[in-house]
Amino acid sequence: MQYKKVLEYTKDLNVLYVEDDDSLREDTEEILEDYFANLDLAVHGLDALEKYNSYYKNHGVYYDLIITDINMPFMDGQTLIKEINEINDEQAIIVVSAHSESSKLINLIQNGITNFLLKPINPTQLINILYKTCKNIVSDKMVIKYQKELEEINKNLNERVLELSNEIILTQRLSVETIGNLIESYDDDTGSHVKRIENFTALILDKLPEAREYTPDYKKLVAFSSLLHDIGKLVIPKDILQKNGKLDNEEFEIIKSHSKVGGEILLKVNEDFKKVFNKDSYFKIASDIAYYHHEKWDGSGYPKGLKGEEIPLCARVVSLVDVYDALRSKRPYKEGFTHQKAMDIIKSERGKAFSPEIVDLFLELNEKFDEVFLAISDQEVVEVL
Repeated sequence: MQYKKVLEYTKDLNVLYVEDDDSLREDTEEILEDYFANLDLAVHGLDALEKYNSYYKNHGVYYDLIITDINMPFMDGQTLIKEINEINDEQAIIVVSAHSESSKLINLIQNGITNFLLKPINPTQLINILYKTCKNIVSDKMVIKYQKELEEINKNLNERVLELSNEIILTQRLSVETIGNLIESYDDDTGSHVKRIENFTALILDKLPEAREYTPDYKKLVAFSSLLHDIGKLVIPKDILQKNGKLDNEEFEIIKSHSKVGGEILLKVNEDFKKVFNKDSYFKIASDIAYYHHEKWDGSGYPKGLKGEEIPLCARVVSLVDVYDALRSKRPYKEGFTHQKAMDIIKSERGKAFSPEIVDLFLELNEKFDEVFLAISDQEVVEVL
């Protein structure tokens, strides 16, 4: 890692380094003092806590970063981190740990430490972790700075907000599409399954009477969120996902777990978002889709056996379009079905697996579904969103 590249993010930050081993503290200090605007040292947890409070009293802000050992006299690292989190739960903390302290480290990770570094300290690893951590700290500072600026701006506010919103939306889409493609790659798909699902979902929602109460932006979010419907498959062993033959009962139960796992992953992300912005993000929609897209209209699906309108509308739509695409697609264990055969199978599941209203609309739009499937399978651009 180039010195100047790291310094770009560290040069204005203030750091407290806590280490009771004199030799290690001195060696690491020589590295750290080259990167940070201000470096304070503490020899144990109690000393660190006193310096932490004094720094805030004198400067009106907390240290940007705490780097601390775990095993120390007077007050250990675990207790120090707990005390600091009670004062400032957003404090960035890097823990320096020995392998023998792995059980403590797991608890600290669960409590939200920013990063960790194993002893003996490898200078290259230290610099890499500092780079990643400090880059995030500076980014967070910039966000806060921009928020304060926005509060003061009266002229051209709409233009500025629109510009930032477009950047965020573009970043979100690129990130989600990347994850969607990763899921497909893991599942040995062609790379176009999730894009077809997004387009199919948009087709249904645009015409579905039950969806008329929703805004166009919400419908786009549902279609966009469908890209993550199978994110839970990332925890399923590949040999099961790609098995060329019938799954046994144990394997099928493992496969089924992907909906619950995916839903819970996305729900956790939404909860973190909600803590900051006090509202749901598109991850709530994505969670509902991931969790419930294998539920069935008659209550025979999984993971919860929901029935009828107990199933969120977004999941009911994705349930049908996911099955259609799966029927049409070639898999290790089967050839792809024709459009007509896939349509006949879905029609036979009207009122069983699928909502009658959504099946009827699918049948009405079936030619468009075939067009989208063939076009996107051939990697052509189809604009139905």
